Amino acid sequence: MRALNLILLFLVIATPAYAADIAVALADDRVEVDANFAGAELTLFGAVTGADGKADDYDIIAVINGPTGDFNVRPLEQRGIIWLPGAPTTIENAPRFYATSATRRISDIAPLPDQAKYELGVDNIGAIDLYADTDAAHPFHAAFVDALETQGRYQDSIGGVSFLKGALFTIQAALPANTPVGEYTVDVYLYRDGVMINRDSAALRVNKVGLERRIYDLAHQRPVLYGLLCVAVSLLAGWIAGLAFRKS
Repeated sequence: MRALNLILLFLVIATPAYAADIAVALADDRVEVDANFAGAELTLFGAVTGADGKADDYDIIAVINGPTGDFNVRPLEQRGIIWLPGAPTTIENAPRFYATSATRRISDIAPLPDQAKYELGVDNIGAIDLYADTDAAHPFHAAFVDALETQGRYQDSIGGVSFLKGALFTIQAALPANTPVGEYTVDVYLYRDGVMINRDSAALRVNKVGLERRIYDLAHQRPVLYGLLCVAVSLLAGWIAGLAFRKS
């Protein structure tokens, strides 16, 4: 019995007891997109409470997840002397925007099980990994990720997390001009010595405004009418162009 008590005491002493908590809030939880939208800077404010160490003892990972969608991946196939797109493969429910900001490389902060469980980093996005289960799918998976990284819609960034005074910090992330509209979630994870201590989240909405908003709503809510209007506008533009050339 005494030996068992000693073992339990040793485990209590050897196990790190981190009681720190984290809380975050967005400086602005709504981004408005119009015809002149050239991107936006997203800023989160946060605080670590109950910390028993210095700010340098902790690591932070922020994950911004945008609305999901389906993507078609078409491999190029050589047919004679030309290359043509082949049959499409659909990646379903993949995020249309995904970005991380971290104090260090995610692989240096979080263990592999956490990276997979919480989808920390572009390479751990679950919807894509389901597609990339086989070796044959790997080239398409890499091409898909590269394409969205080139567009600025998939980002893994080291930095962007700044501790201010004491346990206060800010997180900054860039939203590109092609940021899709919809509901976003921002999850922030607090780590120390490879152990996730706590997490918090915030919600973000990206909206179209003005004429762009009316056109967007019409296209999604009444697609038949939207299609007819597009045809009518095209016919009208062609008729006006014909008149202009006739007069000249």
